[in-house]
Amino acid sequence: MNKITFKDFFNIPNCLCYFRMILIPVFLVFYFQADRQSDYYISALILIVSGFTDFLDGYIARKYNMVTDLGKLVDPMADKLTQFSVAVALVYTYSLMWLLVAIIFIKDAMLALGSFYLFEKGEKIRGASWWGKVSTAFFDVIVIILIGLHIPDSVVPTVLIIICSVLMFLSFILYAKQLYEMIKGVRS
Repeated sequence: MNKITFKDFFNIPNCLCYFRMILIPVFLVFYFQADRQSDYYISALILIVSGFTDFLDGYIARKYNMVTDLGKLVDPMADKLTQFSVAVALVYTYSLMWLLVAIIFIKDAMLALGSFYLFEKGEKIRGASWWGKVSTAFFDVIVIILIGLHIPDSVVPTVLIIICSVLMFLSFILYAKQLYEMIKGVRS
């Protein structure tokens, strides 16, 4: 990892990542203090803004050659913190969300430990795969719908959460297989 410079620390893509992290407590306050439907719309809008800044920071970093080692660390951290915070918050409204929280936690813990092991062995760590991006995008859409519509006493959230859980579990299986093959390759 190269030395982090002041310019790298405060480049536009990294600042957008910091902004996404700041939006997490803002979202939580709006969501947990919501008492009108418009409050839920605002909570959903906060997540839409967060998602847009996630897209924007990656686009700017690649287009204007602003990719930094710090950004490679901060961007996924902002993604995971947002995803996990939103999923845990939704457990209070949609009890079945605990299943999704458990899958996300186990998948991310496995990836973190496996990546750390591979890093220690001097291996290059792969970025997110297409199946991880698809399951994450589906998760993002589902939580925005669940938050914006706020329909806890309906069958719709149950169906959406189950579909999202299946996709996230499949992503977990595919990442586990990929990680296993990489670790097996390092050992042989």
